[in-house]
Amino acid sequence: MGGGGGETPDETPQFRALAEQSAQYFNRYANVFRPLEDMYIQQVFQADDESQYAKAMDAGSNAAQREFSPQLQKLAGGLLARGGVDPSSGAFSAGMEDGYSKLGTARGLISADAGINNTDRYLGGVQNVIKMGQGVASEAMQGQIGLTRTAEDKARSKAMTDFSDSMQGQNALGTAAGMAGGLAYNYFGPNKDGIG
Repeated sequence: MGGGGGETPDETPQFRALAEQSAQYFNRYANVFRPLEDMYIQQVFQADDESQYAKAMDAGSNAAQREFSPQLQKLAGGLLARGGVDPSSGAFSAGMEDGYSKLGTARGLISADAGINNTDRYLGGVQNVIKMGQGVASEAMQGQIGLTRTAEDKARSKAMTDFSDSMQGQNALGTAAGMAGGLAYNYFGPNKDGIG
């Protein structure tokens, strides 16, 4: 009835061509893509390393410092211009205290946020590795550059927000001083009481 168990069916040219093409795809995967996948997997698990958290948090802290420094210089310039305050005096230190307090808060918050983003990066990468193993298309993992950009954007926004109130206060004081000077000049100026 049936044929012998050891016989193989005749291979058609199409079957052989398909088998050769499959072998080429497999070899290309093994030689090119598999090493890239291994590198990706290694990078994913390195993201959970303490040094990666330190790098992300340092980038956040540095971004805050970079964004707040010009604002602190403006604040100091305003204090000096307002009353000729001696930079070594207690009044100058007290005037700058709020700005440095805001800087410290921003550095802490942005650094902590960068650490949380690194955790998200790690967990997203692990999910991608699992999807790769399941043969499901994976999403790109946000790298260290993306974390740094996010920290810089947050630092810039925080610096602008924190110092807008201080600068508005200084502008109001400057306007009030100018108006008082103008009134005094008009009242006591050279054309009053026959002077001038």
